[in-house]
Amino acid sequence: MRISPRYVAVVLIAALSLMASEAVAGGGNKEGTAAADQLLIPVGARGIALGSAYTAGITGIEAIYYNPAGLSGSTHGVEVLFSQMNGLDNDGVSFFGVGSNFEGFGHVGFSVKAFSFGDILITDERQPDGTGAVYSPTFLTLGVTYSRALTDRIRSGVTINLISEELDRVSASGFAFDIGVQYAGLAGVEGLELGVSLRHIGGNMKYDGTGLLRMVNEVDADRDNQLLKIESAGFQLPTSLEIGMAYRRSLDEMHDIALMGSFENNNFLADQYRLALEYTFSKTLSLRGSYPIAGNDKTDLDGGAGYMYGPAFGVGLQQWMGNAKLYLDYAYRVREVFDGQHVFTFRVGF
Repeated sequence: MRISPRYVAVVLIAALSLMASEAVAGGGNKEGTAAADQLLIPVGARGIALGSAYTAGITGIEAIYYNPAGLSGSTHGVEVLFSQMNGLDNDGVSFFGVGSNFEGFGHVGFSVKAFSFGDILITDERQPDGTGAVYSPTFLTLGVTYSRALTDRIRSGVTINLISEELDRVSASGFAFDIGVQYAGLAGVEGLELGVSLRHIGGNMKYDGTGLLRMVNEVDADRDNQLLKIESAGFQLPTSLEIGMAYRRSLDEMHDIALMGSFENNNFLADQYRLALEYTFSKTLSLRGSYPIAGNDKTDLDGGAGYMYGPAFGVGLQQWMGNAKLYLDYAYRVREVFDGQHVFTFRVGF
């Protein structure tokens, strides 16, 4: 019996929605309480320039963060990507990913996202200006992605992320899962795409280590000073459900345009809507822009929605060099409080 591709897509999307209903419950009551915020940092200049709105159709190794289903949409047998983004001051975010197509099995990808913070002064209650010692936090996310095209229109994928955070003598680790579905040719319309991704599903994380030990002197007791340990609280991962649609169309051989939008519901901030546009000239030069719109919920003390990022813009170049196709992308993202972010990405497909 032949199963309709539309039926498969409906079942997958419904399953994700049911999982998400419990994972993202609580919304407006959990602001500022999520663990592993490093999971929220997007990667890749193209995805950032498009404001993370292209969950419906983004493909290749860069899709790992936005929707793991898109990895199986790669037109290359092997892809390698490196991306660098500046942070607040001397810190930054580096991302490396590699993906390959295994005929008859699917696409497999590996990724590493690392944060660099520089040296930070150690302070305490007695020396608020610094003890003279420094430390450098280590934040890493290691991911393994499997994606497969179920039909010529439906792709699905899952990513398993190992999260590691280490501060001064304390650390935390855990696992997070991303699940995604993409459906091309929605309602029989060529170029119309639907994408659903449920990201950062996992258990609570909590810190542990010798940095939580304290020497205390018990009042009115005959015992000597005792070494006691502070028990840290557990924090929930920033789970989110994102639903996106996109429409791609070639105006002629020289001009291609893509319109996209998405809605994100999560358990740590107000809902957010995103709109984006990409124009490509002669399959070589791409211009991109996006704009985020916060939902009605106000979550910070100033009555805002708690988001610090504004519009984003970018440009991309792609060119064949023998059997390899080279991609060079740049993005600039506006921030309300700090200077804007610059993102550079180099990708090659074989």
